[in-house]
Amino acid sequence: MGSEEEKKYCTEYTGYEMMLISASRQIKANDIIFNAFHWPYLAVHIARLLHFPNLYTVIEIGNIQDQLIKPTRMPYSISDPVIVPNSLFIGDSVDVLSVLQRGEITLAFLSTSMIDKYGNCNTTVIGSYDKPIYRLPGGGGATEIAALSKKVIWLLDEHTKRKFQDRLQYITDPGYLDGYDSRIKAGYPPDSGPEAIISPLCIMRFDSKTKEAYLDALHPNISIEEVKENTGWDLKVAKELKQIEPPTIREIEVCRKTMKDAIEQCYILKPEWITYLEK
Repeated sequence: MGSEEEKKYCTEYTGYEMMLISASRQIKANDIIFNAFHWPYLAVHIARLLHFPNLYTVIEIGNIQDQLIKPTRMPYSISDPVIVPNSLFIGDSVDVLSVLQRGEITLAFLSTSMIDKYGNCNTTVIGSYDKPIYRLPGGGGATEIAALSKKVIWLLDEHTKRKFQDRLQYITDPGYLDGYDSRIKAGYPPDSGPEAIISPLCIMRFDSKTKEAYLDALHPNISIEEVKENTGWDLKVAKELKQIEPPTIREIEVCRKTMKDAIEQCYILKPEWITYLEK
């Protein structure tokens, strides 16, 4: 962000917009990204429009891309034909999952229904598996992505104790399991695992020894107390807690354009997320 225009900050934005922008800021030019759909896809698309049009991304259906879709618009699904014409490679899920299995994915963006302090996720059921209170949407390919990507960033649209739990009843996607070296003992690659959790309130990262998530950075106008009150475990706080910059004018313009394009392509965004889209 070099120009003066880019450093002008927006003063009105939603927590959802801040989550997407924070996520887009985690991307580096040389990342090879396994990109899940919906919110993760929006975050990566924002990074492409802002900084890295030639970002190297892998999509579960079997596409590999290293440039923006032309004409630039959001696909309605990972099988939208608009993805095909300028793809670097078009194959099937086995092809792209082999890239994952070889350890070539440096960063993956995933969303989830709920997460625990070790970065394990549940998108399967609430209650018993056979007679659940709620049956959640399922892991899809997220289980493999969480298992084998070198770094995983989880996006959660809501920061509540219901979403951020001390321990989960059911694990769909593996994080650091029981903490410490339990993930490695279970046979997962030693250079893989969750990197961060990004919510509308903050960014959490994982302790290098215990593998427990801690509060690393606050989004603007959010307090430590607010995050701790809405987290289902005794959340530890970094010794040098960071304060995240608000969205720049340019970032929020790109974010909202991406959200509008997504709505046109039948993405479902909650009313509280799109408060400022028409202003």
